[in-house]
Amino acid sequence: MKTLKILSILFFSLLLCACPNDSIDPGTIDLEATSIIFSIVKDEDFTGTATITGTITNIGDADFSSSSGQQVIYLYERNLGTTAPGNLVGTVNFTNIPAGETLTVTYSRPWNSSSPAEGEFPPDYSIALDYDSDIFIDGNDNNNDEDLTNNELTVSGSGINDLFRN
Repeated sequence: MKTLKILSILFFSLLLCACPNDSIDPGTIDLEATSIIFSIVKDEDFTGTATITGTITNIGDADFSSSSGQQVIYLYERNLGTTAPGNLVGTVNFTNIPAGETLTVTYSRPWNSSSPAEGEFPPDYSIALDYDSDIFIDGNDNNNDEDLTNNELTVSGSGINDLFRN
């Protein structure tokens, strides 16, 4: 009888050791300010409409999912000599970005590549992710960005002038 009890205990011990770990790795959520792309529609050689498109990508392997109003994408235009971040020219509120997916914010404006304000001293454009101050303590692990250092990107508007030359 004693042997049967010992064998039973050993059997259940082995069974418990052989069970896979019940904790599941939720993956990594990492939203990144990926790019700012310019495009133009020319009216004449030096004038037309410039469109600025900023892209945010979830470069992690887990989906970002949050509540409304907890995060926003900002697009800024900053003229030479003005303080950062500049003038807000576009916003996108969002709640979800699946892993590998993107969101964009766009802004279009008249452009004159022969003018001093745009041709000689073009503005910079910045895209930035902004989170509610308590997003990391709201109890939702599906909206915790793992790397906050890649949430902003700034590009010179000189790239718009290059498009007018080509």
